[in-house]
Amino acid sequence: MKEGQTILLVDTDKRNQEVFRTVVEGAGLRLILADDGQEAVDEAGKSPPDLIAIRRNAPILDALAVSVLLKQSDRTKAIPILVICREDSREETERYRDAGCAGCIREPFTEKELQERLKGLLP
Repeated sequence: MKEGQTILLVDTDKRNQEVFRTVVEGAGLRLILADDGQEAVDEAGKSPPDLIAIRRNAPILDALAVSVLLKQSDRTKAIPILVICREDSREETERYRDAGCAGCIREPFTEKELQERLKGLLP
C-alpha cells in the first residue's frame, strides 16, 4: 500500500465503513463511499480508484455485474475488486474470480484481516 492510493467502498453497513475508514485512513489512503454498484461504476469511470471493495449483493448492480462491466474497459479493467460477503463457498469464490474479482473477504472481518487483504491487493 502506498500513501495516497484510493479505495472505493460500496457498502452501506456502518460497521464495515468504520473498519475500512480506520484501516484506510490509518495507512494514509483515501476512502470514497458509494451507495450502490451503479454509483461505483460511474465513479470508477470518472476517476479509477486503486481498489474497489463491494458488498456481494450491492443494490442496483451487484458485485458480479460491477466486475464484468469494469473489466470490459481498458480504463478500469486493472482495478482489483474485493467482494465483501457473509459466506464464501468455493463455488462462489470461483465465480467471482471468473468475473475478474481479486477475491472475497468474509464478514465480520477485523481491522487486521482487512489490512492484510489490502496489502496483498494494492501494489
